[in-house]
Amino acid sequence: LTDAELDSAAALIQTLANALKPLEELKGKHTFPAIAKLHQTAVKALAGEKKELVAAFDEIETAEGLVVAPGEYSELFHTAIADRTVRRPEQRVRIRIFGPLEARLQHVDRLVLGGLVEGVWPPETRADPWLSRPMRHKLGLDLPERRIGLSAHDFAQALGAKEVFLTRAAKLGGAPTVPSRFVQRLAAVAGDERWKAVLARGESYLHWARALDEPATPPKAAARPSPRPPLAARPRQLSVTEIEHWLRDPYTIYAKHILKLQPLDFVDTPPGAADRGTIIHNAIGDFAKAFAKQLPADALKELIAFGKTHFEPYSAYEEARAFWWPRFERIAHWFAAFEIERRGTLQEIHAEIDGRWPIPFGNETFTLTTRADRIEHLKDGRFLILDYKTGQPPSSKQVQTGLSPQLTLEAAILRKGGFKAIPAGGTIAKLVYVRLRGGDPAGEEEPVELKDGPPDQHADHALAKLTELVAKFADPDVPYSSLVHPMWSTHYGTYDHLARVKEWSLTGGADGDGGGA
Repeated sequence: LTDAELDSAAALIQTLANALKPLEELKGKHTFPAIAKLHQTAVKALAGEKKELVAAFDEIETAEGLVVAPGEYSELFHTAIADRTVRRPEQRVRIRIFGPLEARLQHVDRLVLGGLVEGVWPPETRADPWLSRPMRHKLGLDLPERRIGLSAHDFAQALGAKEVFLTRAAKLGGAPTVPSRFVQRLAAVAGDERWKAVLARGESYLHWARALDEPATPPKAAARPSPRPPLAARPRQLSVTEIEHWLRDPYTIYAKHILKLQPLDFVDTPPGAADRGTIIHNAIGDFAKAFAKQLPADALKELIAFGKTHFEPYSAYEEARAFWWPRFERIAHWFAAFEIERRGTLQEIHAEIDGRWPIPFGNETFTLTTRADRIEHLKDGRFLILDYKTGQPPSSKQVQTGLSPQLTLEAAILRKGGFKAIPAGGTIAKLVYVRLRGGDPAGEEEPVELKDGPPDQHADHALAKLTELVAKFADPDVPYSSLVHPMWSTHYGTYDHLARVKEWSLTGGADGDGGGA
C-alpha cells in the first residue's frame, strides 16, 4: 500500500469513528425515536440523506412511548421498515433478469433461457407425504405434475421471442447435468441437421465468452513461497518439537517465529482433542513429578486426584464428563500398574525436566531447548527417555531417518549435560513413546527400534544434523520454503493458507521466489 492509500484508509476510519461515536457511547435504555435520531445522524454523515430513509425515520418519531435497550434497537428498526418496498431508480439498462412469470409479460428482442437442466427447468416433482394422488384429486388439489406443465408453458411462450438462446450449465455442484426434457424434445423435432446448425451458431458465442477470460499471456504457475528474511530476524532459539517443523515445513517457523503470527481460536470454540491431550499429559506429568522418589501407598487414588484437578475447568463441558473422564480413568488404572512394575528397576525419575544446549554458528549462538516428559535413571546407570503421546506417535523409521528428531535430540542434550540435574556423558538405553489412548489397551509402551547403531550414536548424529541445519539457515539466501518434506501429502497445517499451499501445489509446486505472506 502506498502512503496515499494508507492516508485514505486512516481518513475513512476516522470518518466512521466520528459518525458512530454517539451510538457507541449510548448507555442504558432510551426511547425508540431517540436512538433512531442518533442512527439517522450517523447515516446522514456517512451516506447522505435518502428520501425513503428520511420518511422511515419521520414515521419512527411518532413511537414516543416505546423504550428499548441499545442492543434491541437493530431488530426493532428492521421490523419497523420491513413493510417498505424501495426500488432502485430506473436506469437505461440493456440487460434485465426476469423470472418465468415476469418474462410472460415482457417483449424483448433477445431472450436468454438459463437453467435448462432436469430438476431446474422443469423442476423436480415431489410426492406429497400426507396426501396420495387420489386424495389430492378428490380434494380438488393440483397433482405434482402440473408444475411441469406450467413450466412447459413458460418455455413454449418464451420461444416466441425474436431471438432466443437456450443455455444450461454443463455441471451443477461438480456433477454433470442432464439437459432439460424440453430441449431434448425440441432437438428431436428439429431433426439432426437443423439441431447441428443451432449448436454451431451457439459455439461462436461460447468462443467469445471464453475469450473474455483468456489471459493476454500464457498463465504462469504459482511458485512455492520461499521468503528469505535477513539474518537478524531469524530465530536464535527453538524447542526440539519445533525442529521437526524446521525440517518438514520451514515456512511454519517463518510464520510463527519471524512474522510472530499466532492462530486464534474461533469465539466459543469447544474444547477438542488437543485440550484432552493436554489434560491427560499434565495430570500424569504432575503425578510423576510429585512422586519421583517414591510411589504413594495408593498410586491409583493419587493419580485420579491429579486428574480431577486438571479436569475441573472442563467440568461444564458435557463431552469431557461423558467421554474424556472415563477414558482418563482407564489410562490411570493402566499407568498406575505401569509405574509399580517399573519402579524397581530405577534409581531416579526426572519428570517435566527442562534442558537446553547452545549451538554456535559464526559469531552467533543458537539455543536448542526442551521440556522432557520423563527421563528414567536405571539401576545399571543408563537412561531411558520417555515421551507421552495421546495421539499417534512417530514411527521408528521417522525417528531413525531424522524427520522426527524430538527424542534423539533430547538424548543428545542429556549426553552433553544440558539437563542440570543429570551429569554429562550419560548412556541412553532406550527411547520410548508411551501411548495413552484410553481404549483397549488403555496405554502402551512403544520403544523406538533403531538400526545401524545404539541410541547414543543416533543422538550424536541428530545433533550433528541439527548443527548443519542451523548453519544452513544462517545464510540469508536460504529460504523458509513451504512443505519441503510433508508428513502427509493431503494434510494442511496451521500456516498453509498463508503459504497458499492449495494454489501452488495444484501446479506441481514449482520452486521459486514466491515471497512471504
